[in-house]
Amino acid sequence: MANGQPIIQGGANVASAPTGLGLTGATGPNRTAFSAYGDRDGTGLYGTALPIGPGLLGGDTGVIGASRTTGVLGVADGGWIDDGAGNILLAAAGVAGLGRVAGVGVHGSASGGFGVLGQDASGIGVQGKSATGLGVVGESTSAAGVTGRSGSSIGVAGEASTAQGVFGKSVSSAGVAGTSQSGSGVHGRSNSGIGVQGHSFESIGVYASGRSQPGVRGDSNSNYGVLGMSTTGNGVHGWSTQGQAGVSGYSPGQRALQGVSVDGYGLWAESTNRVAVVGWQTSAQQSPQGQVSAGVVGLAERGIGVVAVSNSNISLYAASSTNLAARFDGAVEVRGSFRVIGGPKSAVVPHKDGTHRQLYCMESPESWFEDFGEAKLANGACKVNLDAEFAALVRCADYQVFLTAYDAAALYVSRRTPKGFEVRTMPDARGATGKAVRFGYRIVARRSDIKAPRLAKVKLNMAPLDWRPPKAEKTKPGAAPKAPKAETAEPKLRAARQVPPAPKLPDMKLLNVVFKDDATRD
Repeated sequence: MANGQPIIQGGANVASAPTGLGLTGATGPNRTAFSAYGDRDGTGLYGTALPIGPGLLGGDTGVIGASRTTGVLGVADGGWIDDGAGNILLAAAGVAGLGRVAGVGVHGSASGGFGVLGQDASGIGVQGKSATGLGVVGESTSAAGVTGRSGSSIGVAGEASTAQGVFGKSVSSAGVAGTSQSGSGVHGRSNSGIGVQGHSFESIGVYASGRSQPGVRGDSNSNYGVLGMSTTGNGVHGWSTQGQAGVSGYSPGQRALQGVSVDGYGLWAESTNRVAVVGWQTSAQQSPQGQVSAGVVGLAERGIGVVAVSNSNISLYAASSTNLAARFDGAVEVRGSFRVIGGPKSAVVPHKDGTHRQLYCMESPESWFEDFGEAKLANGACKVNLDAEFAALVRCADYQVFLTAYDAAALYVSRRTPKGFEVRTMPDARGATGKAVRFGYRIVARRSDIKAPRLAKVKLNMAPLDWRPPKAEKTKPGAAPKAPKAETAEPKLRAARQVPPAPKLPDMKLLNVVFKDDATRD
C-alpha cells in the first residue's frame, strides 16, 4: 500500500511515512478506530520493528498505544490453570510481554507517573513468574527499585521454591527498604528456613536502627532469642557510646548473661581505665538460711574458683563496713609475707561452755622460732641436744635458752654449741649440788630461710579510692512495638513484650554478705 491508501488484508502493507486510521462521526463509550481479531490459535494484532543493523537495537516499536487515559488495554475473560502447588500451567493474559534471548518482556517508562501499573480490586496487581530467572526485577539509580503499597494487606509479596522470594538490588541506596507507621517495616517468615537473611562481603549484613526501641530484637519460645556466629571474629559484639553497657542481659529468674567456652574463657572483660568486671547484688535484705547472695561467685570442679592477679597493684581487695571483709572455710596458705594492720593475730578455739574464745598471738621485733622440752640433771649436770628437725630451720650459731627448775635448785646454761647446750646446778652454801633435778627449757632461734630485719619499716598500701562503680541511671523502656494490621497472606504478628528496665544499683553500705552457717558465729 502507498501512503494514504487502504490497508490490504492478508498481504504485506508497506509505507514510507506514518499511515493512520481515523474515526469520525462515531459516538459512544467504545469508539474504536481499528479492531483486529485472530483465529482460535492466532493473534489479533501483531506488530514488529526491525533493528537498525545486525546485532544492534534500535528505538523502533512494534505497537504503540497513546492516549490521555489508557494507551494499551488488554482484557482477558479466562483464568488460569495451576498444578495445585502454586505453579501456573496455562493462563489467559490481558497483556503478555515476551522477551526472547535477552530482551525485556514488558517495559514501562514514565517521567512522573508509573512505568507499569498493576491494579486489581481483590486479586494480584502485578505478578512476575520465571522458570529459572527472576520473576520481577526492580532497579533504580537514585530511588526505589520496587515499591509495593496496600491499604490493608501486604505491599509486596515474594514467593519462591528454591531461590529468593524477593530480591532487591541498588547501586547507592537500599536494595530492599521497608517502612511502616505502626506495623512491621520488613517481615520475613519461614517454616523451616531463615525468615530474614542479610549478606555482605565488605559491609554489614543486616543493619537495624531504633530511636526509642531496640535496634534489633529477637524472640524465641524455646531457643535463643538472638544468635550470633562468627568463624574468626566475635559472635556478638555490642557497642554503646553513651549508654550504660555495650551488651546488656536481663532475666527475671535465671541467668541474665551466660558465657560458655570449651577451651577458652567463658567470660572475658576488659577495661582500659576502670573496673573490668563489677558484680553487684542489689537486695538490701538478708538471704534466707541456707542460701547465698553475693556480688561475684566463682565455682570450679577441678580448677581455681577465683583467681586474682595484678602486675603493679593489689591483686585482691575486700572490704565490708558491717561484717567480715573475708572468710575462708578450709586451710589457707600464704606464700610471702603475712601482715596484719590495725588488729591482732589470734586463734579462735571452742570452749567447753559452747562458745568460741579468742587467743592472741605473741609478736616479736624479729622472726623467731621456738622449741620446748624437759630434761633431768644427773650429778649436777645435763647435756641437751637440739632437735635435728628444728635445728635445720634456725640459725644455730646464736640462740637463746630459758630454764625452769621443777625441783629446789638453781640452774644455769654453762655452754652453748650449734648442736646443743649444757645445763648445771649452782652449789648451795655447803658446796653441794643437786644430784637429780628436773627442769624444762625453751629454745628461741632466728629463722634461717628468710631475712627479717628488726622492726622493719612498712609502707602501707592504700585502698582504692574509686573502687565503687557509679550508680547506674534508671532506664525507662519505650513503648512496645505495636502489632501490624491484619494480613490476608500472612498470619498476624503477636504483640511484642516490653523490654524490662535495668536494675538500680544500691549504696554499698547496704550490702551485707550472709553465709549459711552464720548462726554459729558470735
